Amino acid sequence: MITMIEYKIKILGAQYAANPDYKFGDLETPEMWDRTIGMLSNLRDMRPRVVLKPEPTNTNDHLAVMARAMGNKIGYVCKDQRNKVRTMISQSKRGMLAADISEVVVSEHGYLFVTLKCQEAIDDNTKEPGFDWGEWHTDTPLLPPMDALHAEEEAEFILEEELLPHLTDVNITELETYLGIWMEGSRHDMSHEASRQRELYIKLLEESTRDEVHELADELKHQSGSMCSLHRLEERTQDWWPSLVDSDEAENMWGRWREQTKGQLWGGLQLIDDLLRQLPGNLYQNIGHMEALFSQLYYLCIPRVALTTILSLLVLREKTCRELGIEMRPMTEADYETCLPESSKFSMKDLASSFLKFPTKIALGMFGGVSTLLAWHPEWQKSAPQIQEQILAKQKEQQDRQEKKQDKMIEKVEKAANKKTNEFIVYPQAGSTANLGCQMQSPEFKVIPLSKEQQKEFYRLQHKDDKDDGR
Repeated sequence: MITMIEYKIKILGAQYAANPDYKFGDLETPEMWDRTIGMLSNLRDMRPRVVLKPEPTNTNDHLAVMARAMGNKIGYVCKDQRNKVRTMISQSKRGMLAADISEVVVSEHGYLFVTLKCQEAIDDNTKEPGFDWGEWHTDTPLLPPMDALHAEEEAEFILEEELLPHLTDVNITELETYLGIWMEGSRHDMSHEASRQRELYIKLLEESTRDEVHELADELKHQSGSMCSLHRLEERTQDWWPSLVDSDEAENMWGRWREQTKGQLWGGLQLIDDLLRQLPGNLYQNIGHMEALFSQLYYLCIPRVALTTILSLLVLREKTCRELGIEMRPMTEADYETCLPESSKFSMKDLASSFLKFPTKIALGMFGGVSTLLAWHPEWQKSAPQIQEQILAKQKEQQDRQEKKQDKMIEKVEKAANKKTNEFIVYPQAGSTANLGCQMQSPEFKVIPLSKEQQKEFYRLQHKDDKDDGR
């Protein structure tokens, strides 16, 4: 017997969901209020199923739990109940929960209540054979889930939990609506999960004894057979891919990547290529031929998490090539050097000479900073020890020169101290004679201003003589 847990959850933020372009702090308009009231009125009249799902990409609250219905966001779980809902989502093993609308308050800043029924789901621990995608991972930034994926997962959840198990008496309009949402969201989803779900839905619909249900399988069959058709690949290459590369999400990811690689475009390109070369099926060689690449991604049966990583790397590579002004194509190790623009090339000999123009303390600090920036560069790795050795050699040469100068000064001071004379030698601080007062007028005083270094050496010798006298 399955134990059901029922909670009444408050959903807030309908005015933001109904007006996704609204920015916090902007003035609200009557048009905004109309859209909010319209959305809440539709929810009250239609009473669609609601999906509760975490939204970790929310910049205002990474613990937020969004509420979605019919492919659209309708609000967020209130913060007082957020942690409880997140716990139930974690226990469900599905990553989301289904709920029914129980009450809707229609107003300019309205809200709604949903009834949440929670039960533990079976955890699928099956592992796909072949390339171990679980062992392949990167530290590069990733694209966040797009709205199409949210809609796809929401529809998938409703279909599997609420509709497909009850095909004998399911509402055809609702079933057709959620199948349409799922198909639109999975239109360019090349993941293994999407392919597996598509096959499952076709099988279940074809097994139904209801003709209107059975007919819905034909649309899924058509989508399955056209995932890598020439028309679909052209659409994916010419429309879907450019819009993904130029999206705000991709631009934010690109900014994080530039920061992570400290703006080193060529070094970043090499890192991306090293990761892509690890993929099976010699996939890296299809870079630049996007139709073939997308077809290969589909037939490799790649898990969604790994596919997201691959697409993120490809987006970063596309943006890097644009920035460098080079073609999006596979590269050899020699290409990274030969394709480097003349303005970006530098001589390690010249770089070493530029360090030696500065005082050694400054040069060593600069060397440390440049070492961090150019750690990826093969030429720097070879030349860095020699450059550091030259800086240290210059530092020792300066120290030796300073020691010789001090030795000469000491010798000169000692000679002056041992010379017989009736004159008194006065050494004022920092070369100033103001502290001598009237003594300056006496012929018995001879003022010899010394530098700070000379004063220190004189005092050291004087202190040494005092010790010797005491001995």
